[in-house]
Amino acid sequence: MTPEVVVSASVAAALGLGLVAERVAPHEPLRPAWLANAGIWATALALRALVFGAAEWSVARWVEASHFGLLQVAGAPLWAAVLATALGLDLTSYAWHRVNHSLPLLWRFHHVHHADPAVHVSTALRFHPGEILLSVPVRLAAIALLGAPVAGVVVFEAVFGAANALQHGSFDLPRALERALGRVIVTPALHRRHHSVLRAEHDSNYGTIFSFWDRLFGSRCANTSAEHFPLGLREGVTGDPRALGAMLAEPFRATR
Repeated sequence: MTPEVVVSASVAAALGLGLVAERVAPHEPLRPAWLANAGIWATALALRALVFGAAEWSVARWVEASHFGLLQVAGAPLWAAVLATALGLDLTSYAWHRVNHSLPLLWRFHHVHHADPAVHVSTALRFHPGEILLSVPVRLAAIALLGAPVAGVVVFEAVFGAANALQHGSFDLPRALERALGRVIVTPALHRRHHSVLRAEHDSNYGTIFSFWDRLFGSRCANTSAEHFPLGLREGVTGDPRALGAMLAEPFRATR
C-alpha cells in the first residue's frame, strides 16, 4: 500500500470508531456542525494531499537518499528512527499548536477549529486551508532536520491522524482506563478541556498523540469524562460557527 492509503485508512478507521463510541458511551447530546466541518475539510483536500502526500514523502525519500538529518547522520536503526520520528514530529506539532494560540496571525486561522460549539469526531476535520498551508514548511523542515525515514513519517502520520480523530470524540471512557491512558496519550477528556470557552483552559493541553509534552512544558489542564462545560468560543468569532461560508471567510475579518 502507498503511504497515502495507509494514512487515509488509519484516519477513516478512527473516525468510524469514534462515531461508534459516541453512540455507545456519549458524553452529552450534540448537534454537530457536520456541513461546516466536512465542508472545511473538503475545501482543504488539495492542501491535505500536499501535506500528507507528495511533499512529505518526497522530503523523507530525499533524506534517506542523501543521508541528511540527525537520525541519518547517527545511523540509527530503523526501529529507533521510527520511534524518534514519532516523538520528534509530535513534539513539533505540540510547539506549532502552542504558537497558533500565541500569534494573532496564526490564531485567525486556528480559531476556526475552536469555534465549533459541538466538539465531536467531525471537528477533527475542521482545519482551515490557510492553517494547513502555513503548517507545511514547519512539518517539512522538521522531517528534514530529524532525518526522518519514510517509514517513520508514515507511522507518525497514521497514528497522528487517528489520535486527532479520536481525541475530538464526544464519548466517555471508564475512569480507570481514562486515568491510565492519560498518563501517556491524549484522551478525549483531556482534549475536551482544550476546547473550553474559557481562554485560560483552551490555551492548554496542546498535545495530539502524547500527553507528557503538556506536563513537561507546564501547559496541562486536568479533566475527566465526568466534567461538563461549554465548548467553543465566547468572543472573537464574527460569523456563524455552523456556516461553511462564514468559517472560510472568518480568518480574514476576525480579531482575538
